[in-house]
Amino acid sequence: MPSSPFAAGPAPGERTADPSPCVLCGEIRRDTLFHKQGYDFVRCASCSLVRLDPVPDEATLREVYERSYEDGLYAVFANASDVRSATADARVAAVAPHAPEGPWLEVGCSAGAFLEAAGRAGVDIDGFDLSQVAVDAAQRRGLSAVQATAESFVPQRRYACVVAFDVLEHLIDPNSFLERAHDWIAPGGRIALTVPDIKSPQARLMRRHWYYYAPPVHISYFDRGTVTRLLERHRYWPISISSAPKVMTIDYALTQLEAFNPLVHRAAALLGRALPERWRQSALHIPTGEILVVASA
Repeated sequence: MPSSPFAAGPAPGERTADPSPCVLCGEIRRDTLFHKQGYDFVRCASCSLVRLDPVPDEATLREVYERSYEDGLYAVFANASDVRSATADARVAAVAPHAPEGPWLEVGCSAGAFLEAAGRAGVDIDGFDLSQVAVDAAQRRGLSAVQATAESFVPQRRYACVVAFDVLEHLIDPNSFLERAHDWIAPGGRIALTVPDIKSPQARLMRRHWYYYAPPVHISYFDRGTVTRLLERHRYWPISISSAPKVMTIDYALTQLEAFNPLVHRAAALLGRALPERWRQSALHIPTGEILVVASA
């Protein structure tokens, strides 16, 4: 198992002579599903986990994230405060009933929307993120956030609940992250994750044009079965799996579509422009094909 969840891999577009084993079951055999933006999407012949080939390396991911937070898609996300805040409030409400008393930790805290929402709900929470730009933004608002990877993060205490929203699909090696997370969780604690579900109606309908098929930042693609198997492999026992809609305005949803699926965006934008302004700015709970998994550790 690589020592880091962002362990080095081949450069974009490069094919390895010996394909890397599946991160879930270790199988080498895979079937190519489709090609998108310089990457093959392959399905494990044994467990059906879908993954990018080649796997991007740590340097490539760092560059993409920092550039995106400075002037790209993540900058749009970080600046959409109302949208982020509403989604964060909904996620706090979904996780809190399953979490025992005690502090929380957010992995991949971005600019701190969930940290703020948890704080409003009375939760004592820390966070860390790969992007220094995002962490700087969180710290300017007085939030407890540091720049770190899963391997470099050193907790000062153990947590009743560790949350990692929209994280697992980004990791080169999710096994390393899940093993490391055990060191952060107090006895009887919980871990809560969201991942895109490739068997969701949205994924089945849009196929390769689904907005979560997003190389190079989304590396592994789960469904309810494969994410459960991965968690159980690392001694986490799912107690709740549910749909995880995002709260967003129509205008914000169109911005995301433009980045992830320009073809669908062109048609949707025509409809969006025909709607009254107040409708386009109203917050809606939109199912995007994500699931929320809460598990005991």
